[in-house]
Amino acid sequence: MENIKIFDTHSDMLYDLARRKKAGVENRFDYHVNQLKDSVIKAAVWTMYSPDDFDLIEDLEIALKEIDFSKLPDFKVVLGLEGLRNLKCVEDIDKLYAMGFRHAMVTWNEENKYATGAKADPEHGISEEGIKLYKRMQELGMIIDLAHLNEKSFYQALEVVDKKIIYSHGCVKKLCGHVRNVTDDQMRALKKVDGLLGLTLANNFVSSNKAEQDLEHFLNHVDAAVEIMSIDNVCFGFDFMDYLSEFPNSNISDVSDATLAYRIIEGLRKRGYTEADIKKICYDNFFSRYGDCIYNK
Repeated sequence: MENIKIFDTHSDMLYDLARRKKAGVENRFDYHVNQLKDSVIKAAVWTMYSPDDFDLIEDLEIALKEIDFSKLPDFKVVLGLEGLRNLKCVEDIDKLYAMGFRHAMVTWNEENKYATGAKADPEHGISEEGIKLYKRMQELGMIIDLAHLNEKSFYQALEVVDKKIIYSHGCVKKLCGHVRNVTDDQMRALKKVDGLLGLTLANNFVSSNKAEQDLEHFLNHVDAAVEIMSIDNVCFGFDFMDYLSEFPNSNISDVSDATLAYRIIEGLRKRGYTEADIKKICYDNFFSRYGDCIYNK
């Protein structure tokens, strides 16, 4: 069997580095290096999570200074943004692009001046400024991430943009009714634009029953997503939270951090997926589409 690697399409790395540095913690990057150096995860979208208000550019600069790429020399990174509530104006997306950012979600769960997140008013959608922002992101060739939008904003976004689309971290709503999971129709809409669904290990996305928040039930989401989207439009966006103090023990019980991601590959093999198909889901589906967005270290 091949040594299969994984491209994790959602990590809160940049948020963790900036927050810890501002709290006086030194060498926080080493925590992540120690996990990733022996992990099957060999590439990731590292994002700045924006659950509240702060100076976005300042925090991004802090986070980037904390990274020592020489400690993970073969690791591939896409720099990303989980929410743009702190983007002062549409034109500032060009500043972030110049810093190396090639991925963005316009909201987290909130409604902001650009669009409406999954936990905000379901009747609200994308604003005129949001339409301008999405169009500019597409002009720049950025990966446009629809995760965290409410359904109205999700479909409105797909009326505005149709290239480099991903839903980086979610699961299948018919298996678990979490507000952030996607319906069958949303999966079909993603497939129509050749987008990707990144399946997440967040335990309450996998099941509302604690006894089912495990690898086997996560793999049920893989099966369900592949059935609708095909093997070519599914990937993984793990959203590990072991290092985020506000979300303790929030991933599935048997894959609780990056060191245990190999268990997913083993589980796919037991389910009968071929080595070629496992490579697609784990790495190639994302890299073949968005490899041009890898950060030039």
